[in-house]
Amino acid sequence: MADMQNLWWEAGRLSCRAAENNDWQSLRWSVSLRRSATLLEPVWPKNYSNGSFTYALPTIALLLYAVPLGKEPADVPVEDITTALTPRRADPEAPSLEDAIRNGLIKRGHDLEDDSGLSSLFRYLAKYRPPMAYSSTGFELTSADHEPGGTLMGAAVQWVHHVFTHHYLRRNTA
Repeated sequence: MADMQNLWWEAGRLSCRAAENNDWQSLRWSVSLRRSATLLEPVWPKNYSNGSFTYALPTIALLLYAVPLGKEPADVPVEDITTALTPRRADPEAPSLEDAIRNGLIKRGHDLEDDSGLSSLFRYLAKYRPPMAYSSTGFELTSADHEPGGTLMGAAVQWVHHVFTHHYLRRNTA
């Protein structure tokens, strides 16, 4: 139960922190976060406090907020979300998820260089992080602590694609 409370607490915190002055943007962001949390609730890991899954909530919410998927964020089917999260699986020439969200945020009037909540959140999730196998003092990390490198958004997408495919798409419950 505490895990679900943490998921919803984080959704509320992100909703307030990244809210914009424009009413329709704030409403769309809140609805996107609610849809993200609702989809993640049944698959949210129990007894874990950290991992790539922790970035799934804002990644899905940013996708729903910024990328036009043909419907309002609350009505986008999970199949469409899963496909949009991995655009290059269907078309290798398609823009990356980070590029699609970046372009969508710009089209919605966001200046990604400012200090607004959504801009800061996007930059944090889309920043490339190099692979890490050694601590800052030069000691090799255990294999469980190795970081493969990439973006936090990319790590979240790998986790989401796996759990959504197994929980929703194979059972047709969303």
